Amino acid sequence: MSKRVLAINPGSTSTKMAVFTRNKVEFELKVNMDETQISKENVYNEFLFRKAQIEEELEKHKIVNIDIVIGRGGILKPLKSGAYKICNSMIDHLKHAKYGNHASNLGAPLAAYFGKKYDAPAYIIDSVVVDEMTDIAKISGVPQITRKSLAHVLNIKATARRICDSKGWDIEEENFIIAHLGGGITVCAMEKGRNIDVNNALLGLGPFSPERAGALPLGGLIDLVFKHNMDEKSLRRLLTRESGLKGYLGTNDVREVVSRIRSGDKRAKLILDAMLYQLRKEIGAMAAVCDFNIRALILTGGIAYSDYVQGNIKQHLGNQFNIIFYPGENELGAMADGGFRILDGKMNVYNYEKDEV
Repeated sequence: MSKRVLAINPGSTSTKMAVFTRNKVEFELKVNMDETQISKENVYNEFLFRKAQIEEELEKHKIVNIDIVIGRGGILKPLKSGAYKICNSMIDHLKHAKYGNHASNLGAPLAAYFGKKYDAPAYIIDSVVVDEMTDIAKISGVPQITRKSLAHVLNIKATARRICDSKGWDIEEENFIIAHLGGGITVCAMEKGRNIDVNNALLGLGPFSPERAGALPLGGLIDLVFKHNMDEKSLRRLLTRESGLKGYLGTNDVREVVSRIRSGDKRAKLILDAMLYQLRKEIGAMAAVCDFNIRALILTGGIAYSDYVQGNIKQHLGNQFNIIFYPGENELGAMADGGFRILDGKMNVYNYEKDEV
């Protein structure tokens, strides 16, 4: 019987899942959530609801055997690139949001549950906290603050591997700038297969995104906090869920913003162009990290489908970089690929409690 991988990818407003064999996707779907089902406190409060959604779909499709389960890796301590078998301490850290609160924190708990249900091992692969940053990239300017790696590593690594395979390039011999454009935006300097610098896509530097604030003027941030007596929870929600396009225009959907622009909305154009302006600035910064020795600039993620976005990047950067658009999140396929690599003994597997970066 053909081996099966169940991949589970929780997002902020939906859960994506798929069952893969080596030759095909048996089924793939996205289960949406409405605003009343989304927890403003801790995403783990959504566990039972999301579990029931997935269970219903698996039963509907009569899936009775799974060989390995892969969950999206959440916000944990810094990890190595590769796979980690899910353990109780990992789940405990995610359940209590020890290192941060994000929808991806549900990936490991959901994978563990369905691994037990199907008597299959459960793993995470290339978590958002994979840390390959150089020591110099972690220096912030304030001794009490260290820059951290928090990025769309799963899609970035998988996209780079796929493009290198198709072009006949050796990923360990080339440098790339890779930008994942989604609800958050990651811009990564990949040197010889390692993400040596990233902007931190949740609460860090780089461009604002459909939902997130990106880099901010520090004086303005200080004023915002103290003049409005903001508590930590409210501030984090503002900066990660209610800023960017959502804050300025009331929507996090780039397609809607582009539609407004084409209807003559000048403010929508100003704000989206500002996001792309900041994106280009961060791309330039990452090019400098690699001494401008870049094989290609790769843009991936859902926003990379946009003709408006592609046109803007080509117009401003087309003479400086070999630009490759590889649209889509591609995360379920990347998890499946990793699952089969684990089954075949071709991916490094680490112990969360013992292996340190």
